[in-house]
Amino acid sequence: MIPRPRIMPRGGPTAAPQVLRVHHDATFGPEAYRLDVSTAEVVLTAGGPAGERYGRTTLDALGADVPLGTIVDAPRFPWRGVMLDVARHFMPVEFLLRLVDLLAAHKLNVLQLHLTDDQGWRLPVERYPRLASGEHYALDDLRRVVEHAAGQGVTVVPEIGLPGHVQAALAAYPELGNDPDRPLEVWRSWGISPHTLNLEESTLDFFRHVLDELVEVFPAEHVHLGGDECLPDEWATTPRARERIAELGLAGPHEARAWFSARMAAHVRSLGRTPVYWYEKADGPPGAVAMTWLDEDSGAAAAFAGHDVVLTPHLRTYLDYPTRLEPGPFAPDRVLPLENVYTFDPPTPHGAPGRVLGVQAQLWTEYLPTPADVERRAFPRLCAFAEVAWGTAGDYPDFLARLRAHLARLGLNTEWKEPPWQPGRA
Repeated sequence: MIPRPRIMPRGGPTAAPQVLRVHHDATFGPEAYRLDVSTAEVVLTAGGPAGERYGRTTLDALGADVPLGTIVDAPRFPWRGVMLDVARHFMPVEFLLRLVDLLAAHKLNVLQLHLTDDQGWRLPVERYPRLASGEHYALDDLRRVVEHAAGQGVTVVPEIGLPGHVQAALAAYPELGNDPDRPLEVWRSWGISPHTLNLEESTLDFFRHVLDELVEVFPAEHVHLGGDECLPDEWATTPRARERIAELGLAGPHEARAWFSARMAAHVRSLGRTPVYWYEKADGPPGAVAMTWLDEDSGAAAAFAGHDVVLTPHLRTYLDYPTRLEPGPFAPDRVLPLENVYTFDPPTPHGAPGRVLGVQAQLWTEYLPTPADVERRAFPRLCAFAEVAWGTAGDYPDFLARLRAHLARLGLNTEWKEPPWQPGRA
């Protein structure tokens, strides 16, 4: 939901003032704002354009029911994101633009696009045209999304998965793989492909060129490099890979993923950007932002290891999971009721050298083939997540009481009903 502001009322209950005056105050945080409401006018004081935008969003949400008094508001976290997987199933540009609008309406400020995987490569690369030989975005379409998002206060963070989840790239350029003479197709299954990139310097150069072109399209400070679910089997069994591991002085194939990710992260930093990766264990690239998805304890572990962190624990933030047990591909523990999203209290460990930058919700699309499927899974749980990200999640029954009118105002599914939740039962 649009995160509820903190209200200090005075005088009558509500008003519909006709005058809005706006001031910027550098002593406020960039996303902070204050609304002073009287019967005559509203004075919006903001720390900058973002704060002004959020103040106006709050006024739009309140409509004629603006409470008399003072509203002081600021987010708990600077990173309030949503990841959309457009690699497994392609999502049209018009839906990306709609999703940006919905994020902005909920005061969320990051859209991460998962652009590549085993099942598809959606980013055109001029130097390597075969990468995008399937359904993909035109560069002008991506620039349109980036520009539209910027106008809404949303940053688009691109993700290129390396060195696993790369079968689509290997289908286009077999020389990147550990067995260049074996032709591969774009993968038509889900799960984790056993195929990985080889460890040659030429392959590193290939993806350095990809990243060079990527940052020309996406001006975001952060570039996501994937880095998770990378099986070491090919590196362990391929003679050239074993030889290369020895040349590099690595202890074995289990160290190859970290070696590759560190080289790519270094290139991202050379481009003036900050690398991000999916955190699985303490072998991530130094200085990279860790997205901790395995559990709720990984965030603290990554922060104490010196990483800045975006919290993405799957049992709190994977909105592609069903809300209750149902027939289908998901394991019994892969469910995410609305209440479990709303009651997520992101930990912020004290004394850690790394910071918790924020939280992010995920929409993986293996089983969400259409925009309608994505939107059905996202809402209303994304409304709950928005309040968690802003830092105003409170009483769950009160949230439910406010929810239906909010969904109707945004043209979302107002027929939604809170499903019964009984662990262990369908």
